[in-house]
Amino acid sequence: MARILIVGTGDIGGNLAEQLVNAGHDVWGMRRSDKPLAGGVQLLIGDVADRDTLPSLPGDLDIVVYSIASPVFSKEGYHDYYVKGLKNILKLLKGQSPKRVIFVSSSSVYHQMDGEWVDELSETSPTSFAGKEMLVAEQTLLESNFPGTVVRFTGIYGPGRTRMIEQARHGGYCDPEPPVWTNRIHRDDCLGVLTLIINRALNDEPLDDIYLASDDEPATLFDVLEWMKDRIGDVDPDHDVGEVTRRANRRCSNKRLRNLGYEFLYPNYQVGYDLMLTDMGLI
Repeated sequence: MARILIVGTGDIGGNLAEQLVNAGHDVWGMRRSDKPLAGGVQLLIGDVADRDTLPSLPGDLDIVVYSIASPVFSKEGYHDYYVKGLKNILKLLKGQSPKRVIFVSSSSVYHQMDGEWVDELSETSPTSFAGKEMLVAEQTLLESNFPGTVVRFTGIYGPGRTRMIEQARHGGYCDPEPPVWTNRIHRDDCLGVLTLIINRALNDEPLDDIYLASDDEPATLFDVLEWMKDRIGDVDPDHDVGEVTRRANRRCSNKRLRNLGYEFLYPNYQVGYDLMLTDMGLI
């Protein structure tokens, strides 16, 4: 039985905390509100961006997972919740010796926009404020005195995350050429990846500093939308998807994660979205 702190208990963090409790661990979840967590998860209330609101952390923590979602989409918001917030938690951890601190990051740290393949060794020179602040947060952890691992998730889909489905239902269209590449990972695979890393840390098994977490098959936006429209059938007339030129356009390799031993529940978009479309009664 391990002692685990999840900082940020939204969709990813909250479900991870519940799964870890069910696995027999002692789990604390930190969030800004007093909204109850899953049974067995001990609630800590505090705003990571405001040091004065943060409670003392439980002692003898084995694992800390930092899985915050900034409530504000701005440079200041991202800095406060990803960089400043992480620094605040690391300061509170001073004197403890966790086996691993895990930071949930994103593929926004990459700048490649011409369909290139990227992996954990690829250059990261983001131009967006989101990517820049996320990269600073990553470096904050990896340059700290704690053993750290960064997990860069690509586009997360799954329960409650239906934006792409709604685009298809309403006739979203993207030209097949030039190809616009997309990458995704199902919410349940996000939980699986984090669980694998946690278990390896608890077993003192080797871990890399960074993992790029995406499913097996990058796909073009054209292919994804047309496949969905074919599956649904009754959709609105085609119209161009807005701001396609501003979308990320790269292909993300999960080779390092695969080599770690992770087996995807949803290895491609067809498997994951087919289940969602069925559950939504659209096919």
